[in-house]
Amino acid sequence: MRQIQEMSRQTPKQQAKEETADTASFRPVGLSISSFFYALSGIYYLAFPIVAQDTLAYHLYAIGAASLLGSLGVFMMTRWGLWLGLLLFPLQIVAPASTLLTVVSYPGLWQQPIYIAFVASLFVLMFFASLTFLLVLDKRRSFN
Repeated sequence: MRQIQEMSRQTPKQQAKEETADTASFRPVGLSISSFFYALSGIYYLAFPIVAQDTLAYHLYAIGAASLLGSLGVFMMTRWGLWLGLLLFPLQIVAPASTLLTVVSYPGLWQQPIYIAFVASLFVLMFFASLTFLLVLDKRRSFN
């Protein structure tokens, strides 16, 4: 009852500010999805050099570690998570795209299912990088 009386005394602007302050504590669904995709791509970038037995691909380790860190920052909705998430976009597009350009020139690529799966995973990585970039960019005002 008391809350109703207090709300009736407030102006509509004060009520709108109070409502946005209450809803600001919730994480938007888009940011949860982005955090999940950043973590998934980070695991991919960390696991790929081990699976491919190319342990000297340090750039993939760096992208993977930064993606996991960015996932944590986006999940916690911190300002550094926003910037790291936005800065990861070019790296997560250029790495698969350059690999894709190299792999496509191999003869017999489309006859082996494992190679087709690898090429498909590169397209999926680029799609998720684009999606997470757009979702984080859309919700950039939600970050603290």
